[in-house]
Amino acid sequence: MFRRQDGNGSKTPHQYGSGNNFSTEIRYDTTTIPEFDKRPAFIHILLLNKTIRLFVVLGLASVVIPAFAYLFFFSKEIGHGNKRDIIGTCGHPTLYHIPCGYPHNLTRNECHLMGCCYTSLATCYHSLPSEHQYIIGSDWATGEPAILTPHRLVTPYEKSALKEVRFDVSVTEDTGGRFRFLLSKMDENQEPPLAPTTSTKLETADLQVQVYSPTFFIEVKRKIDHEVIFSTARGPLVVTDNFIEWTLHLGADILFGLGRAYLEPGTKYLLLNNQNTSAVPIIMGYNLKLKLFNGLMFNTPGLTEVEIVGSRLIIVRAQLGESFDLQFLPGPTPAMLYRQSKAILQNQYTPPFWAYGVHVCDQSVKRNLTIVRQDLELLLNDTVMFDSHCLHNDMFWISDTMTIDKDVESMLQLLRDAGKKFVPAIVLAVGYGGNPTFIDAREKGILLRHAGNQLAYQGRVRNRTAVYVDWRTSRSSNLTEWFDAQWEKILNLEADGYVLEEASPRDERNSSLPRPKQLIYQPDQLNASLAEMLPWNTLLSDSLQLELSQHNLIGVQALDVVQRKIAAANAFVVTGAYDVRSRAATLPSNISSSWISLRSEVNRCIGLSVVGVSFTGTPVCGNAPLGRANVSEELCIRWYQFASLLPLFRVTADRTPNKFTHFGRRVMYAVLRKRFSLLEYMNTLLLEDAPYLRPMFYHYEEASNYTKDLWEQFMLGEALLVAPVLLPQMTQIAIYFPDTFYELWGGQKMPGNDVLQYAVVESDLPMFLRPGFIVPMRDIVEELVDLDNGTSVPLTAELSRLKPLHLVGAFDCNIRRWKCSMTGRILFQPGFRLDFGVDLDDRVVISVIANVTSTEEVQQVACAEGATLNVTIGSVQLYGHPNTTQPLSFDFDYDFCQQDSKRMEYTNLYRKGPEDPYGNLS
Repeated sequence: MFRRQDGNGSKTPHQYGSGNNFSTEIRYDTTTIPEFDKRPAFIHILLLNKTIRLFVVLGLASVVIPAFAYLFFFSKEIGHGNKRDIIGTCGHPTLYHIPCGYPHNLTRNECHLMGCCYTSLATCYHSLPSEHQYIIGSDWATGEPAILTPHRLVTPYEKSALKEVRFDVSVTEDTGGRFRFLLSKMDENQEPPLAPTTSTKLETADLQVQVYSPTFFIEVKRKIDHEVIFSTARGPLVVTDNFIEWTLHLGADILFGLGRAYLEPGTKYLLLNNQNTSAVPIIMGYNLKLKLFNGLMFNTPGLTEVEIVGSRLIIVRAQLGESFDLQFLPGPTPAMLYRQSKAILQNQYTPPFWAYGVHVCDQSVKRNLTIVRQDLELLLNDTVMFDSHCLHNDMFWISDTMTIDKDVESMLQLLRDAGKKFVPAIVLAVGYGGNPTFIDAREKGILLRHAGNQLAYQGRVRNRTAVYVDWRTSRSSNLTEWFDAQWEKILNLEADGYVLEEASPRDERNSSLPRPKQLIYQPDQLNASLAEMLPWNTLLSDSLQLELSQHNLIGVQALDVVQRKIAAANAFVVTGAYDVRSRAATLPSNISSSWISLRSEVNRCIGLSVVGVSFTGTPVCGNAPLGRANVSEELCIRWYQFASLLPLFRVTADRTPNKFTHFGRRVMYAVLRKRFSLLEYMNTLLLEDAPYLRPMFYHYEEASNYTKDLWEQFMLGEALLVAPVLLPQMTQIAIYFPDTFYELWGGQKMPGNDVLQYAVVESDLPMFLRPGFIVPMRDIVEELVDLDNGTSVPLTAELSRLKPLHLVGAFDCNIRRWKCSMTGRILFQPGFRLDFGVDLDDRVVISVIANVTSTEEVQQVACAEGATLNVTIGSVQLYGHPNTTQPLSFDFDYDFCQQDSKRMEYTNLYRKGPEDPYGNLS
């Protein structure tokens, strides 16, 4: 190797090619060449190694070739077409694809003409951002009302977009702040909205709203890190005269709500009041990155579909009334979300204490008063625990005279003599014929109408021809006058409460289904739902609008009309047609007797509780009219166990405990006794308006990998973990314990942060106590209660309050496990509460303090002759002592009528002194 040298450091430039200045002297360069003194570079090894080169080429080919193939074969089908301007991209990920227009049978040209993207794989979907949006204009001032105009006049549903939509936004500072976004129709003669004297400041202490223009998008951001936690920019906004489609994003990875404990991505949910589902338009979510919760709430007067796509985008497609009201709930914790939703709903419901009891109703398809009486006498003779009876749920139609004959009167007397309540079922459908109720309703124009002749629509309900009241009609004076006459008949029953049947209109013989495109948007599962309702084209009483557009309001308004007639604000009323603002006990109808239905009911009850609908129940063992004799005893036992945890417990007359084997009866009695022992704890949760059933992530969000879709187990309040058995013939079930828990009835310790296989038998309802909490329970050991006159009667909810209290708690200890404590409380009624506390150190210290706001009233309830409330604590049982596995038991002997508070100290027999985490004595 050699190098040519240009002389001894000469700096004279050479011009090659002239031939004159070319040096002929050649010198060998003996200096070391650096490249040959080092190991080959890593890139050279890669380039020179044939095997590595082969794998590199194959790797590149595996990426490049499919990409080119996709472009060559599919790129001609992507986009809006050559003749259209593209305002958004069609290349966004499939997870963010929002279907455009009718879901089936669209060609590429049809899709492109609508301004949407098309592929043979993903059919027709919106670009990002979508062309179907509204324009707010650059002259809009922050916080003021605005007029929105559509970007495209023709929507993907072949209907014209609403030319003007009013937009209002407001901020509420209470309970952490809420944002309300309102889209409203503009009347033709309506003037543009006037700017308010002071504009709304679109922010709270932690959040800020940004409304983009000219294209209308809303975003809510956190001020601290500018993270977007709510957005409408990821899909279309389509508004026609009676339909709206809006895409919303909560920035959440886990979604729950809509009456369910977990919302599965890629699923559509139909919100439509029928016999076993209701419109619950609240969605909440959890962001795994930010570790924060937030939510939204919207109005659903009629047919509404909510689709959750794979990216957790929320697509709302709904029948549009006068407006679409959307409220954003910022959280950021589940407890704050609950308070924010309750501040809007104002739906706290606390009926009389006897409403927690067992309610029985004969629901046989064919009413037979002889059988009804025989079953009632059998219940009384067998000393079955129950609090109320309806006799039969088809006895009292609102259109009947409701006269009480001798047979009915004798059965009512049996109930009164036994101290039971009478809670009749009132059928709100109106029998067709010559009865005065129908004639008066027809003349007052308050009945739903046939689409053809616009006369009162005649359907079939419970094997009777019926017509239907439009309870939400604008003819409110006519409705009030008509119902006043019906209420006089209902008062003749002298009932203690009411169950409202057939509040939402349905027709057993309906077979009318809409043809494609007769509805602006037709959900996939709508046909199955319409089979249980009125024909889709039935009209409202006061307009040519479809009943379907206001269907969700009809049963809700029926409940409101009835409750306005009842003197007591929180009287016992049960309904299956409700919304999230209703103050009533809720119970679905037509629930089949199957394991699938039981599991669905658990999911439903958790989903309702976590958004604020708490006084719920499940029809024990099902209440569907078909297949009633096929229920298995095991299924009924498991249903009893789950239903015993809910505020409302209602069972059909053919599924009371005395209808089963001796074993089944014994297990069901034990379940009911445990229910009655926990009623004070349940009542405390409802009086405090706290979440009743809570998903596991409510308290243990740090374990979201385990808890995000875990609804087969849940928390009852903050202190109890429950894992009901929901499958047949189970000998063990998997239970996730995010912390150390203790079996409620025996104190067995369950190690935390683990999934355990828990052995069960048919009589088990696994319940576990959380460390740091005390649960008050009534001391109930048998079904019968001894009265002062020497007789014994079956236990009821009211009689259970005469039993003394027994406290059960579990210690929560510091890291060195030598100082421990627990707390608890019981709220008997507003203004009367007991607070408990236990501290463990050198000694065991137990204290009880009464908090009373109205001493005279409380003394009358708890201490006067004939008192209805026992406020004594007989004993205390404590689990989780750090130095022994044995429960600690103490006699406490507290009597509120003798002293407001009490503090007792007991010797700590198992004290060993403070220990460090490694077990060494300090």
